[in-house]
Amino acid sequence: MNKKLLSLLTVAFASFAFGQYETQNINVPLQYAAPQVISIVDANTLWSTVRDGSGNGTYPRFATVTTNGGQTWASKAISAPSNALISDIHGVDGQNAFVVTAPASGSGAANGLYKTTNGGTNWSKITGVFGNASFGNIVHFFNAQTGLVIGDPVNNKYEMYKTTDGGNTWSVLSTAPTPLIADEYGYVGGKIGFGNSLWLTSNTGRILHTTDFGATWNSYVGGPVDDFSGENSNASMSFSSESYGLLVDNIGFLWFTEDAGANWDIKETTGYYNGDIKYIPGSNANYITTGISTTSPLGIGSSYTNDGGNTWVSIDADDQRGQIAAYDCSNIWVGQFTSDAAGTGGILKLAEPVPGCSLSTTETNVVKAELKAVVSNGVLNIVTNKDIKDVVVGDMSAKSILTSTKKEVNVSQLKSGVYYARVAYADGSLGTVKFVVK
Repeated sequence: MNKKLLSLLTVAFASFAFGQYETQNINVPLQYAAPQVISIVDANTLWSTVRDGSGNGTYPRFATVTTNGGQTWASKAISAPSNALISDIHGVDGQNAFVVTAPASGSGAANGLYKTTNGGTNWSKITGVFGNASFGNIVHFFNAQTGLVIGDPVNNKYEMYKTTDGGNTWSVLSTAPTPLIADEYGYVGGKIGFGNSLWLTSNTGRILHTTDFGATWNSYVGGPVDDFSGENSNASMSFSSESYGLLVDNIGFLWFTEDAGANWDIKETTGYYNGDIKYIPGSNANYITTGISTTSPLGIGSSYTNDGGNTWVSIDADDQRGQIAAYDCSNIWVGQFTSDAAGTGGILKLAEPVPGCSLSTTETNVVKAELKAVVSNGVLNIVTNKDIKDVVVGDMSAKSILTSTKKEVNVSQLKSGVYYARVAYADGSLGTVKFVVK
């Protein structure tokens, strides 16, 4: 088993408590498959890679995608070499996505960045990204145009590539950080993004942090470093602002930071799990935690907090809950395991909004008084007093049509009708506004 992957877990199935979750079928042709990395585009569109939870040590080369909120999922084979594993995934929309691959054994062509433009039916390898000595870990987009692809250190520097045109072209990022020690490496999918910030995790426990798309990097080596490092670490962290974040480690402690990860303190509380943790975007310090390992000191189940991790409320207990994907208070998914070789089950969706989860005060004010959409001469102008990360334009069926990183969006090709603009602000909050094309 590759040392960089999380340990495979004993699978146990149990009934749902109080009916909070609805089962969805990811349709990956593998029993005991579970979501590995979930990339959430909007309330309807999600992409996910999968891992083998059977204990057989295989590395499934599949992506599964939904464009209707999980009512149906389509499983797609990824045309990577037979010795490759799928490290990470980024969904652009229902048709376009990127995956990073790395060698499960051997080396060479198993490293790569692949893209699909037809919903996963075909995948094309992008040239000029990764070489024979690489081990690819990460693909991350800060906005619709700017993204990074990241691998383990090669020649004493993390291997990084950057795009500023939505992934059409990539160039070597010369400002990539150097490893702390000779054998430092990053974790597959080991990224946490918020606005213009990106945090990376490593086997040494060091956290790397950039706030300027990779131009400069901070290195943090304190707090939960000893618990966060080591093989089979299942530590997970998430941020609700550019500075405040929570981390659950593999021992069972909950840590918090108020300075973007430079310093950490233990939060004295109970009721959380240490399988995965995610901030609910746009909310006021609401997080979800899950537990999937039956050998975890904190058990299995799921819970939520409405106050930044001070107190936790149980959603359910004694049921395996895995990788979390949260779009807002009403659209939250957690991983499970498929129950048969047809891919039945595998992911759950919360049937109702998280109790007490609400948009942050900043978000509410923006939506009510400081977010307007004005269409003039075929151009949509987003009027707001805040910096934006990107704008997604969709129709009233929630289908995404256009994306932009500017406040002006060309909508001249749209038919007459009512549309919405989903605005993601640089501070991580969200806003939605309707507009009419005549």
